[in-house]
Amino acid sequence: MASKSVATAPSGGGKTSPAAPGAQKPGFIQSIRQFFEDVQSEMKKVSWPTRGELKSLTQLVLWALLISGIVLGVFDIVFMNIMKLVLLLG
Repeated sequence: MASKSVATAPSGGGKTSPAAPGAQKPGFIQSIRQFFEDVQSEMKKVSWPTRGELKSLTQLVLWALLISGIVLGVFDIVFMNIMKLVLLLG
């Protein structure tokens, strides 16, 4: 009866093994070039919004900012008047 052995990964805490002998690290310029090629490749996969979607979402954000600014302004005025009243009575 033949027994099968299963190789397990060393428990080195997720460290990678050193590069094989004779393997050379890529140069700095080559690394930068590879980075920008990868960025270009990933940007082609992005689902860009249409002009109409962009316009409507921008309007939504601007309205939300306006409304939240008004609400915060009202709270500020109310609490400012409460603090004045507390300081005058205290």
